[in-house]
Amino acid sequence: MKPLVLLRHLTALCVEDDRGQRKVASQLLLSFFNELLMAESGEEGLRLFGQRPVQLVITDLKMPGMNGLELAAAIRERDRTVPIIITSVSTETADLLAANQLQLVDYLVKPLSRERIKAALERAALGLLAEGRVFVRLDADTTYCAADGTLCRLTERIALTSRERDLLDLLAAHRGQWLSKERLLAGLYAETETDTGSEAGLKNLLLRLRHKIGTDAILNRYGVGYRLV
Repeated sequence: MKPLVLLRHLTALCVEDDRGQRKVASQLLLSFFNELLMAESGEEGLRLFGQRPVQLVITDLKMPGMNGLELAAAIRERDRTVPIIITSVSTETADLLAANQLQLVDYLVKPLSRERIKAALERAALGLLAEGRVFVRLDADTTYCAADGTLCRLTERIALTSRERDLLDLLAAHRGQWLSKERLLAGLYAETETDTGSEAGLKNLLLRLRHKIGTDAILNRYGVGYRLV
């Protein structure tokens, strides 16, 4: 699975006390994640982290009450490996040294840009993949492991071909959305100049994937496309 595609399976928590900066951060992050939780303070961020499954945290440094370093330290007491990114206008040595003790993915100096956020998120995703922590639940009995591209149905492990994995990644990244045949073909063969695929090949690929993950897992609507339930 490509690192940035992985993020479409995850829930992120963004903590920012400034309303304007919160809007900017939200606009930057919404295109990357399945779900984005927003908090206005460190205290609210910690509460949300304890209430909801969160796979990545992005927090401002300077905030009234619990600041970003204190929030990151509190989160580290609960989860030693969840990726944390701190954003700040500060480049003071003391802040940088304190942040370094918290095993951060990155310390980003504002103003933020899409390119710098994207690079930090990619590093976070690579870390999650390396740890094998990312799983996509397809139904009560079937789970897709994004780290090694295998399906687990109860105690059985089912291997996927690279093309089956690409298709499942694409459908899972847009779970609940209808994707046309043209969109699927473009996504599957976007990096290939000589092979653009065919409708017959796509139907065969969908048939094979359905056989492995369950015939009811991928819906088809004539004239609209396909989607993962």
